[in-house]
Amino acid sequence: MLKKLKQGWKNFSYRCFAFLIATIGKALIRILLATCRWKVHGLEKYIKIAEKEKCIVMFWHNRLALAPFILYHLTPQFIYAAFISNSRDGELIGRIVRSYKTGRVIRVPHHSRHEALREMIRHVNFKKSIAIITPDGPRGPRYKMKPGIALAAIETGAYVFPLNWMATSFFTFKTWDQLRLPKPFSTIEFFFGEPIKFSSDVPLNIAQIYLQKSLKE
Repeated sequence: MLKKLKQGWKNFSYRCFAFLIATIGKALIRILLATCRWKVHGLEKYIKIAEKEKCIVMFWHNRLALAPFILYHLTPQFIYAAFISNSRDGELIGRIVRSYKTGRVIRVPHHSRHEALREMIRHVNFKKSIAIITPDGPRGPRYKMKPGIALAAIETGAYVFPLNWMATSFFTFKTWDQLRLPKPFSTIEFFFGEPIKFSSDVPLNIAQIYLQKSLKE
């Protein structure tokens, strides 16, 4: 009983900590981006397709710091659903995503890839929202495309949009993904890449390679 109480308190404390960090982090990113110059590429085509079709947005895990803010700021008309693992790291990311009005979080088992994939396919097929995925998450290897997103794209027939950003100067953190954050007063370019759509007979490994090449590092 005592052990359960301690674990419950530990989980509650971490959720409070995650909420605090997410709130502060969101405010700091907003201030940071206000000092930067933005350039956006490919937005019109993305909006045109996303208004009518099933879509998945993918970006590398180390670009995660800006993605929720940018998607909300540039496309507030869309609802986004982030597939996040049931890990402690996932709790923090989930708090950030949910802090935006158009952000939804779907928690998936950290150690059950098949269940997570089924949930992703089910969600995209119902077209309740646009799925956002980090294909090298939740723990890497960095810049290594996992097959799940390729299989989801083949099974659902959804358009996959690579999302990336580059900054003239940025901080790199000592995390497994080498998380990036633009420095104040830098110039940031955001890229909505060309949409990718696979037919149902495309081999999984070919689709995976194609998606890997579509995301610049």
